[in-house]
Amino acid sequence: MPMPVSAVASRGGGVPWRLRSGAAVALSLGLVVTLGPPAASAAGPLSPVALAVAGGVDPGTAAGQSLNLRPGWSAEVWANVPGARRLAWTPDGRLLVSTGAAGAIKLLTPAAGGAGPAVTTLVDGLQHPQGLDVAGGYGRHVVVAGDRNRILVWDYANGAVSNQRVIVDGLPSGGHDRITPVVRGNQVFYNLGSLTNDDPVDRTGTTPERATIRRVGLDGTGDRTIATGVRNGSGLDLAPDGTLWASINQADNQPYPFRDDTGQYGQVVPAYVNENPVDQVARITTGTELGWPYCVPDTRGSKNLTNLGYVAQPLRNPDDSVLDCSTVDRTAVGLPAHSAPLGFAFTHGSALPRSLSSGALITSHGSWNRQPPREPSVVYSPWDQRKRTLTAPQPLVTGWQNADGTRWGRSVDAVPGPDGALYVSDDAAGLIYRLVPAKR
Repeated sequence: MPMPVSAVASRGGGVPWRLRSGAAVALSLGLVVTLGPPAASAAGPLSPVALAVAGGVDPGTAAGQSLNLRPGWSAEVWANVPGARRLAWTPDGRLLVSTGAAGAIKLLTPAAGGAGPAVTTLVDGLQHPQGLDVAGGYGRHVVVAGDRNRILVWDYANGAVSNQRVIVDGLPSGGHDRITPVVRGNQVFYNLGSLTNDDPVDRTGTTPERATIRRVGLDGTGDRTIATGVRNGSGLDLAPDGTLWASINQADNQPYPFRDDTGQYGQVVPAYVNENPVDQVARITTGTELGWPYCVPDTRGSKNLTNLGYVAQPLRNPDDSVLDCSTVDRTAVGLPAHSAPLGFAFTHGSALPRSLSSGALITSHGSWNRQPPREPSVVYSPWDQRKRTLTAPQPLVTGWQNADGTRWGRSVDAVPGPDGALYVSDDAAGLIYRLVPAKR
């Protein structure tokens, strides 16, 4: 039976539930959302599926292209949004899309009859909007956006925003300054990425400290750091148990950290750099320490890149002289090095097939300097309810990268829609894709 709206609205305080994915939207629109334990995994080999094109939409570089999907899935180019970055659903079933350097948040209103959505501007004149979240309850809904060195909040109703306020301002900018907010109750959690690749100055020479996860009230009070050593926690979302999780971009060109018979300790070794350090997915609680730049994830002995410990970075922390890496909070899931995970969204309560409805979607942008390049992708990491953790990811979407390493698109974010489809943004092609799972 469908989950009652009152059950969703019981999370947190005065603004008790959130709408980034389509789950609560489906409920508010009266759509049936089936809950329960996930079915047996539907993961399997991906195969090319030709991209259809919604009516009135220019496919651009996606013309004639395919995406690699699971059996039975279909795919279409659904909308043109130049610079499309982060996604969030509104309570009335519209999709918000941030556009980064274009300085706007777009509002996509679905249309009938196979046509693409109406694309209008919700807000413009912004600095560099990135992460979005929508939360609401008791007749009130708000849109929260990260905008370079500040966080903005608006009231939302009927496809329009009002009453803009700035709840955080004057944050350090430059480097990894793409802020992604997520709302829990009356609190907003957000990332403050590093300026540098691996310089401790981010931890010791800035106010507030960078490479952190922070928390502030929706009213702008109580802004403080809750987690440190998080180089670039570009994706944030809430797990089924209410805990905060992050996807994290790790450093490049790290020196070989092992004192072994290779004699390569402290050297930048291309074969090691190509596969290390892995990018991360980790649980974030008050006091979490993830080690950057003193400790890097250690994949030795791990067959599936889960539950990873750390090894000391030779130049920044020789022999654990600055930080004891055995005390660093473990990485729950490692992602292939230089994947560049940006989008991160839990799927619990969504209208996706049951095999995808209790886990997290992790959307990677692909590498910028690895050879051969790491491809853009969307993967699904199932949630282990008993252990309260994410498990090894399963491939879900690829195909933006050609065999020679060139790309016609780059995925940024993926969220479930209220219609049971998966919506994916692409900032290189300037498109939104609508991917429909096989019929259940």
